[in-house]
Amino acid sequence: MPTTTNQHGEVFYDAGCALCSRGAARWGGLFERRGFHWLPLQTPDAPARTGASEAGLRAEMKLRFADGRVVGGAVAWAVLLRAVWWLWPLGVLIDLPGVRSVSAAAYRWFARHRYCISGACGLRDHSSTHHRHTAFLEMP
Repeated sequence: MPTTTNQHGEVFYDAGCALCSRGAARWGGLFERRGFHWLPLQTPDAPARTGASEAGLRAEMKLRFADGRVVGGAVAWAVLLRAVWWLWPLGVLIDLPGVRSVSAAAYRWFARHRYCISGACGLRDHSSTHHRHTAFLEMP
């Protein structure tokens, strides 16, 4: 995709994640108007465009600037938020020294658990465990 003067970058998100897809559909336009084009990380040339492996792309969203620099995770969100005047304070806040490591850790936790948060993690129903413990507790 050729870069234009109004394009600041490309945001690669996980289209296989319902939560990520809903977020991109709901909020992507806000950032698109500011020059950030949203693309699924499943785009065939995403690894080549970002310099990240497929596993690296799945670990965190990536933001590739028009000049080729790539950032990910909470740093990418800080950049995106600072591009919107009314979200700018939040973008500055999550990138402050001291807060930066906390926001990065929170982002990594969220990214690792995004499928479960969106209800698609595939964890088995725990009702059988509940019944097993109930039966044990009811033994004479």
